[in-house]
Amino acid sequence: MKALADEDKLWKAWWIAGIPVAWLVTGLVLLAEGAHSAGYRGAGDVLDVTQFLIYFAWFRLAWRASRNIGHSAWRPVARGVLAAGLVLSAMF
Repeated sequence: MKALADEDKLWKAWWIAGIPVAWLVTGLVLLAEGAHSAGYRGAGDVLDVTQFLIYFAWFRLAWRASRNIGHSAWRPVARGVLAAGLVLSAMF
């Protein structure tokens, strides 16, 4: 399977890349919370940073792909959801 490129449609970045990223980030958040609760603050912090960087890489891909939406009215909606997800990812 070829890698997703900037000129790909948003749905590809959202569904083909986004679903595995969501699973991975969710797993990392759960592991980080478990590490923090168990007193392993350093490991929890590393997992938190890792999940943020993974989300940020996907965020950049989806942001660039949002230029390729068939109906331009959806562009600000998609970018708003992406930005909200980035803020939430940074908060947790």
